[in-house]
Amino acid sequence: MGGIALILVCVSYIFVKKVFLFFQIIANIFYGLGFLASSFFVAGLNTFVSTIRCLIFYVYEKRNSRLPIFYLFIFSALYVFIGVIFFKTYWDIITIICPVIFTIAMMMKNMIMVKWTMLLPNFALVIFNLFNNFFTSAMLEIIEFSVIVVAIVVFYSRKKKVNESYETIKKVAFSKDLDQNKL
Repeated sequence: MGGIALILVCVSYIFVKKVFLFFQIIANIFYGLGFLASSFFVAGLNTFVSTIRCLIFYVYEKRNSRLPIFYLFIFSALYVFIGVIFFKTYWDIITIICPVIFTIAMMMKNMIMVKWTMLLPNFALVIFNLFNNFFTSAMLEIIEFSVIVVAIVVFYSRKKKVNESYETIKKVAFSKDLDQNKL
């Protein structure tokens, strides 16, 4: 289940926000089932709450509507509530905090800021999975973390090329040495 979720999540980072959220909805269903099958109820239930969160955010994004801030508080309270009820180990703290940070990230309109904000909780989930001997899940998180890093690097390299092209055009267009007769 985690492999299917990974593919969907990795693909989601190359799209605009609407498609990103749609892929996240489907991926969260697979992630949640995997956690529940492993008896990690905090992570599993929080993943299903995240699925509902992504669905609501998707509807707002599809309508081009501004997302009310109260959703941050509602979902954060749900993550903490589930965490407190099903708390087993101190590692569960990571599975309580990470969805809150993911919620903050997904509320952002700017996809590059979404990607930057997703780095910290993804790294924390790598640590969570490694210390709980979920090596396959840790590998999936490492791959997702890497995809985010690559997406950020690609964004900035493209931005740099666009800026360089703009500067070249500006120099040519506004050059004092430009002889109109030679054109």
